[in-house]
Formats: sequence, structure tokens, C-alpha cells
Amino acid sequence: MRQFFIKRILILFLIGYALFLVGNHFFSLTDPDEVFYSLTAHEMASHHEWATPLIFDQPQFEKPPLTYWLLEFAFNTWGESPFTARFFPALFAIVGVMLVYFLGLMGFKDEGKAFLSALVLATGAFFMAMGKMVFTDMIFSVFILGAFTMFVWAFTDRPRRGAAWMGFYICCALATLTKGPLGFVIPQVSIILFLLYQRQLDSLKNMWVPLGILLFLLIALPWYLYTYHQYGHAFTHEFFYNDHWRRLLSAEHHGNDHWFFYPVTMIAGLFPWSLFLMAAVVDLFKRLKSSVTLVDYLSLSWIITVFVVFQMAHSKLASYILPLFPALALLTGNFLGNGLSQIQQRQKMRKLLSSSFLILAMLGIAVIGAQKVFKHYLPSTAPIYFLSGSLVALAGIGASLAFKDRLQGAVYVLALSLCPILLTAFMIRTNIEGYVSSYEASGYIPQRSVEKMTVLTSKANARGIRYYTGQDVAVVDFSGKPFFSPHPIPILDTDEKIKVLLKNQRLTIGVVRKSTYQDILKNLSKDFHVSLLRIIGYDYVIRVTALTH
Repeated sequence: MRQFFIKRILILFLIGYALFLVGNHFFSLTDPDEVFYSLTAHEMASHHEWATPLIFDQPQFEKPPLTYWLLEFAFNTWGESPFTARFFPALFAIVGVMLVYFLGLMGFKDEGKAFLSALVLATGAFFMAMGKMVFTDMIFSVFILGAFTMFVWAFTDRPRRGAAWMGFYICCALATLTKGPLGFVIPQVSIILFLLYQRQLDSLKNMWVPLGILLFLLIALPWYLYTYHQYGHAFTHEFFYNDHWRRLLSAEHHGNDHWFFYPVTMIAGLFPWSLFLMAAVVDLFKRLKSSVTLVDYLSLSWIITVFVVFQMAHSKLASYILPLFPALALLTGNFLGNGLSQIQQRQKMRKLLSSSFLILAMLGIAVIGAQKVFKHYLPSTAPIYFLSGSLVALAGIGASLAFKDRLQGAVYVLALSLCPILLTAFMIRTNIEGYVSSYEASGYIPQRSVEKMTVLTSKANARGIRYYTGQDVAVVDFSGKPFFSPHPIPILDTDEKIKVLLKNQRLTIGVVRKSTYQDILKNLSKDFHVSLLRIIGYDYVIRVTALTH
């Protein structure tokens, strides 16, 4: 049994390594978020600052510092690169897969279901994508997952519950240092709901809970107290009002502010397991009065808490609900395990697998049908045919296995569904990078150490240009709309403001969108010579010099 356990752990580690770490050096850091976190860590390291996050050489309080500390450590230890920036999110994703396996073992008492749950999490589209990107959300989500794992340990292993409760509150504290008070609220509310379901709320009446809360405060509170002491209202207004309360009341991304945004994200984000997730939820509600397990109760409490907390807010982003994906994976893994082991469930499993492979085949065919859309981005259609052929082939192999009642093999084939998509992304990286990163455009701008200037940028790539060149930037935005979270950089919303900047520089480089380039060309060409150096993705790289009269 021990040998089998070690084998499963090794398999999950290799899957995680292949999905989350391999290829992370291929793509440059993307705008606007990956460069935001990396720029903050870079400036903290440059200023030898560990306590206060910085951007554009000024304090910024969008997030607590733990993610920046990890990035800063990576940069100082291994140097700055896309791989080192993405190392810790990828490492946490691997740890998250392992934790789901351990949580499943404790909750299900079934290695097969625990392994399937971890496999679903690792190979689900959204979790895999977030594991390869520089965001706080993966690190935050894994600390939340760690808290739930510690709680299940405390709940199922009474002799060791003291250590488990301490682990629970340590994970809550680290989550709070990653993204804020929700790192405490989400696990605490979830376990209270769980214990209410179980009619065991008295479980919180033990000496370890107040000791754990004290440990939580000792770990999480000092940074907040220090930052408040140093910056006072500037910190509380930005962190608690602007980045928490205001996001609750107003939408930063209005297109996402719909009731169905998170349900669709949950279903689509677990692709290729989407049909199994929906079937698992239906199955759970059918079993609510009969055979609900500990993991079912915990997962339901977990999902409800995260969903309600973020559904109430008008500012919605898919990444906000990443913390509930381990719970979705546990529900789905349990359903898969029952389907593979129970004779009466095999017919339903065969239908779901066949339907999933049909969807996969249709996706492969749709890729070919939509190749006209991709022609704008890709000089060659070979990667499209590779993707289409791979998806259809996988669908054919999987459907054949399902038809022959080799359901476990079919499940493992379905787990490979995202591999062709990932390989295709690597194949076309040079063609699409200009649309998502400022790296190539920054090559037209001298480094700050060579010649200092203020670069004209759009909002989307202001952080990227700053990160890659070190130059000061000024955003050209004739709407005059500021960043949702204020940045200490000029917003040039009139021709006169742009002219003042241009007259004070011998040479100005701009990386702007097409409409802004056309406005500059139309309104400033009497006094300045505007040259288009190159079009890269959506950006127009321009050079502006004063005309001599």
C-alpha cells in the first residue's frame, strides 16, 4: 500500500511539473498583470525594500506583500526572467494538486477517488492556466486549500488535532498576507457552515482554536500595523476602501458584471471535466438526504462561501473564484470514482465520456472552421491543423475506449485534452506574443541607463514598458479615465499636455494603440515629426521629434 501511495505521489508530481513548470520561459511576461507583480518585486529589490510594495518608485497598496516577497526572493536568487517570475505560482499549483490528493485520502478513505480529484484539478483548463501565470490568486488559493486540508486533519484525527488547528490558522495567516482579510474569512465561514451541517459546532470549543487565532494574529497582523503606522490614511483608503469596499460596490470590468459570470466560469474552467462537474452537482443534491460524505459537506460549504462572497461584488474577475476549484475537483473526482467502481453507474459514465469526446471532436473541427479568424495572427496554418488533428484523434481514441467499456483508460485520455492546446500555444508563441506582451515593443526604447526619457504609452502596457526599460511613462488617454487603482504616473488627456511633455524632450518614443496614434498624427503633426517605427500586435511604436522652423 505504501509503495502504491508513493507511486501516485510521484505521478502527480510529474504531471504537475509537466503542466505548470515546463515552457514557462517561452513567453515574455504579459500585460497588464504579470508585469504588475514582477515590476513591484523588481522595484522592491532595487530599493532594498521588503515591507512596502512599490510601483513607479512609489508605495502601492493593492495587495499585501507575500507574493512580492516570493518574487523578490526568486529574482535575488536566480535572476529575473519569465521562468523565475512564474516559478512560485507554478510550484504552488503543484502543491495544490498534492494537497487535494491528501485531502481526498483523509475525506474519502479511497486512494482512487483522491487521485482522480487531484488529476481533475491539475488538468482542468482554468487551474492549469493560472498555474503558469504570475498572479496572487494561485498562491492565495493554495493557502486556502491548505487551511481546509488542516481542518479535515483536525476533524478526522483527534489525537493530532492541536498541530492541525495550528496549521489551519497558519495557512489563514499566510493567505491574509497574500490577498487580504478574505484569507481568514473564507476558511472560517466555510468550516462554521460545515460544522452546522454536521451539528458539531461544539468542535470549535477547544483550547486550540483561541491559540490558533492568537498565532494567526502574530503572523498576519504585524505587516498591517507597520504599514498603517508608516502611511496611515493613504494605506487604509487604498487597501480597504478602494481595493475591497469599492470593488464590492462598482465594477472595474463592466462586461463581467452579470449573475451568470461565475457559474459559466466554473463550468467552462473545469474543461474537459465540465459535463462530469454538472453531473456531480446533480448527483450531490440527489444524495443530500441519504449518502452525503464528509467531503461532500465540506466542498458544498467551501463552494457556497467563495461563490457568495465574490458574487455579491460588482467587480468580477474569473481569477477571484480560483479558490473554489479544488472543491469542484473533489466533487468531480468523487463522482468519477463512483462511476468507475459501481456497476450501476458505468452506463452513465460511458454516456458522459462519449459526450465529452464528442465535444472535444467538435472543438477540433471548429478550430479548422475558424482558421480565417486566426490568419490575422498566424502566418502559417500548420499549428491550427496540428491542434485540430490532435483533438479529433484524442476524441477518437477516447470514444473507442469508452465503447469497449475500458472506462478508466478513457478517463486518462480525457485528461490529455489540454496537452495539444498547450503545445500549440508553444508553437505559435512568437506570433501571438506581441498581442499580449510589451517585451518586443520595448526593444525600440533605450534603457534608462543609456538615455532617460518619458515614454508615451497606452494604459494596457504602461507597466510593461516600465518593467522592461526602466523608463518613466506617461499614459495617453483622451478620455481622461484614471486607473481603477491609482498609479503615480501622468494621464495625458489633451493635446496641450502631450505637447508640454514632447517639448521638454529631444526625442520621445511612444507605444500606443491605433486610435491614439491617429489622434497624435492628426493633431500634432504641425509642430512635431511623427514616425511609425513598427506595428506590434495592437500597439503602434512611434518616434516623435520637434520640427525645426
